[in-house]
Amino acid sequence: MTDELLGQTIGGYEILGVIGHGGMATVYRAHQVSMNRTVALKVLPRLFLNDDTYLQRFNREVKIIAKLEHRNIVPVHDYGQFDEQPYIVMRYMVGGSVDDLLAQGPLSIEQTVSIMLQIAPALDYAHSKNVLHRDIKPSNVLMDDDAGAYLTDFGIARILGDPANISITTQGVVGTPSYMSPEQAQGHEIDGRSDVYSLGVMLFEMATGRRPFESETPYSIAVMQVTQPPPAPRSINPSILPAVEQVIYKAMSKNRDDRYDNAVQFADALQKAAAQGTTNIFMIDTEPGGVHLPNDIPPVTPPPVYYPPPPTSGTLPPVRKKRLRRWPNLLVSVSIGGVIGCGLLTLLVVVVSLLIGNADREAEALAQTLTATAATAIATVDGPTITPLPGNLEGDLEGRPTGLPSVATASGIAPIGVRETPQVEADGDLPDARIIYFAERDGNYDLYRMDLRTREDIRLTSHPSVDMYPQVSPDGRQIVFVSDRDGDYELYLMDTDGNNLRQLTNNFVTDRIPSWSPDGRWIIFSSDTRGDGTHDLYQIRPDGTELTLVYSDGLRNSHPRWSHDDRYIIFTGGRPNEGETWEIMRLDRRTGETIRLTDNNVRDWSPVFAPMGDTIIYLTFGEGDAALMTMNVDGGDRQLFYDGSGYEWGAVYSPDMRYLLFTTDATGDDELFLLDVDSGSVQQITNNSGMYADWISYNGS
Repeated sequence: MTDELLGQTIGGYEILGVIGHGGMATVYRAHQVSMNRTVALKVLPRLFLNDDTYLQRFNREVKIIAKLEHRNIVPVHDYGQFDEQPYIVMRYMVGGSVDDLLAQGPLSIEQTVSIMLQIAPALDYAHSKNVLHRDIKPSNVLMDDDAGAYLTDFGIARILGDPANISITTQGVVGTPSYMSPEQAQGHEIDGRSDVYSLGVMLFEMATGRRPFESETPYSIAVMQVTQPPPAPRSINPSILPAVEQVIYKAMSKNRDDRYDNAVQFADALQKAAAQGTTNIFMIDTEPGGVHLPNDIPPVTPPPVYYPPPPTSGTLPPVRKKRLRRWPNLLVSVSIGGVIGCGLLTLLVVVVSLLIGNADREAEALAQTLTATAATAIATVDGPTITPLPGNLEGDLEGRPTGLPSVATASGIAPIGVRETPQVEADGDLPDARIIYFAERDGNYDLYRMDLRTREDIRLTSHPSVDMYPQVSPDGRQIVFVSDRDGDYELYLMDTDGNNLRQLTNNFVTDRIPSWSPDGRWIIFSSDTRGDGTHDLYQIRPDGTELTLVYSDGLRNSHPRWSHDDRYIIFTGGRPNEGETWEIMRLDRRTGETIRLTDNNVRDWSPVFAPMGDTIIYLTFGEGDAALMTMNVDGGDRQLFYDGSGYEWGAVYSPDMRYLLFTTDATGDDELFLLDVDSGSVQQITNNSGMYADWISYNGS
């Protein structure tokens, strides 16, 4: 559907086009008739007009930016309402954002230092007015036509000492996981040094061309912010000076007391460090004789190995362990503005932080056992080679694209960056079906069952732990899911009515994102066997027996899914923490051959087979950092399926492929939406948290 405001004149501003979509607003390019100038118009969508929370957030942003007058903060010209829709009028920045600049790769040192020296005083100025930004990132730094840099988007900023913060943002975590500080990710009290950390992440990205932490879900990224050191910037871009690398490390210290006291101190340190080297220390030289970073994944040890569905001989016995002490439930209710949902983030980082120190020795012993067993099997089984498909099916994609190469497109589908805004219906007809999903409600993460026709919601679990990622068996009678109820993340099984709960895996490492074989006789999942972020694929019987290694190549292999004809297993493969290396892999169960279905330098992940035909739906880089793509089982006929303003994930077709259930944070929180494939209309299913749904039963419309 075409945006309803395009071409209209509201309050003396003629709407010319869409600049971008955010979690709670759309920004338009507009012409101010009275002043004959181009401006940016930020408008709260009609979808949120009846939501007091979003109205308060929008009005609070007006309050904040009205008190901030700095030469490097985007100035506001006007504020008003049109047909009950509030809007903010701001200066239009013709240079785009720093995020747009990064689409071409790392920035030059001159440009990087210039941006930092301009933004740092603006950030410190905001702090002096008791305003914490809480969402510093490249897309929130805009550029004019004269290399001027300006801080923008105070939509989730916090005014220290303002009691309205509690009622508007609940309590705890807001922001974008890829850039938030460890204390912000944990829902702790924050100060200006949290923004300094985010600015450090932004410097890391400007210097290397990539973010320090990558994972399949926003929650996992937040956990990494708390528990893992950033990769060495010089390992990504060897041209970076050691002194500049040390500045990045200091700004990104996990302990805020070890960071720079303020942003200006940080920028000054960067300027001094950069002065020690040449003028292009951040630019990766692509000329002959320069530094060339490999695009292909290098050979690793052990080599890839595939284990076909075996007789009972050769399988790995289930690994048992001592029960870990249950940690108190430290979850606080939180609200996410930007990319992530709610309090799962806080609970995840608390659990991981606590467990790391206590389980290292046990995890190492387990990893050695499983790796040794796998190595024995590798020595006796001929492993396949990983073969890329002929040619580069996605073209030469450098950095993060604003569009996809030309492909055959179906009606209503356009390349990323130019897709028309989908129609979101407030209410409409729903299919006769029941679904399972997980949600954060009342300070806990549990599984819920919903009847779509009646909207009846039944809570299936109530344990004080994180229960997530449910998948329904082919016969609709059982649910496999992930839970940390024994102290780390294991697989559990129960009936669809919530009864007959039993534990499937029992070890000291993370087991994640399971799915079923078409006949329901196996459950496949990924496991962090070595405790280093690499993952191997395993399969296990629903009764907990015959744990079997399916695939291992020393890389990060996750999100496995069976084809409905039982021939293929597709999954995400690539280096840990390097999202640009993640590709969609296909394992042929008949031949053992593994190929890459995608082969580019942008992140592709989380593939799922459609219930009919050979269609695969998967995630790729999009407007909200994730968009839904489709392709066939051979990697061809790639098409953009859906790219809204949020982070789309957890997509699954209905059995007749008429509908698609998916999760997005377009409203500011993770909620479930239902897309009618034929009409393209989208309907919100949950409004109190909802994620990663699957179909229990389906009788059509």
